[in-house]
Amino acid sequence: METLKILFLAPHWRVSLIQAFQQAKSGFGPSVELICADSDPLAPSFKEADRSQVLPPFSDPQCLPSLLEFCESEKISALIPLTNKSIEFTADHRQELKAGCLWIPENRAIETCHDKWKLYEFLKAEGFDTPPTFLPDIKATSFPLIAKPRRGEGSKNQVAVENNDDLDFYKKKYLHHVFQQRIDGKEFSVDCFFDQQGSPRLIVPRERLAVRGGEVMVSRINMDTGIMNKVEALGVKLGLTGPCTIQGLRDATGKFFFTDVNLRFGSGFVHTISAGGDVPLMMFKELAGQELDSTRPDIRNHSVMARYPESIFHHQ
Repeated sequence: METLKILFLAPHWRVSLIQAFQQAKSGFGPSVELICADSDPLAPSFKEADRSQVLPPFSDPQCLPSLLEFCESEKISALIPLTNKSIEFTADHRQELKAGCLWIPENRAIETCHDKWKLYEFLKAEGFDTPPTFLPDIKATSFPLIAKPRRGEGSKNQVAVENNDDLDFYKKKYLHHVFQQRIDGKEFSVDCFFDQQGSPRLIVPRERLAVRGGEVMVSRINMDTGIMNKVEALGVKLGLTGPCTIQGLRDATGKFFFTDVNLRFGSGFVHTISAGGDVPLMMFKELAGQELDSTRPDIRNHSVMARYPESIFHHQ
């Protein structure tokens, strides 16, 4: 069998994720080559890739021709976009990139999940619990609120709204935000993998114990069946495929509120992989046309991850 070549789009700082894919190669028969492509020639993930490629930014008209040329010349087997922008870029050019496997859902799901207002409307219409959410034209409501961009990732430009004065200020400052009721409770990130047919192969809730800049720094796995069942139902209803991390909060009564659906590997997904959810190996098998295990992986419940920064040096 020819070498499977997997191209990661916009991996940048996702060093530990690329390491997890490298480790999964030891449990897989066919040869796999991992290639990282980023617009930053100093992207830290390049260090862990088998090879790397610098591409123009997604906003550059030369990005698509450069990507297509690289995929064709290198016979790329699959693309894994790791940011919202890279997901939207590959979705926009799905037809041109049809030669390779794309681990992203259909465009309808992407447009719903990447727009927090559309996601809110979808969740409400389908009967899923989610915090009350409003557009900037609201008059007044109970507080506190969380103002966040309709489109975006992480916690950039996300602010707390404590009263009507705050609301008036941020409604004028952020015209493209949504205002969401803040729910008191435990934050969860739920790592998932849905196969190409949309069947759930992995669902692992992680309690977010410490967060910095929107990224989880400490998490603890909690295989709460109630959360898992609700996430599975949402994923099937959305028609999700590939890896994703779904976020929400569980209040004191045990009610789970969905807040975000990230159609990519979340920043803490490596915790789930380390605890027994070997999604990279699943993706290798799927790409090679091999059958996935009929039972879900045995996850080490209550395991804890604590992340820390590292440095990579480029000496001339």
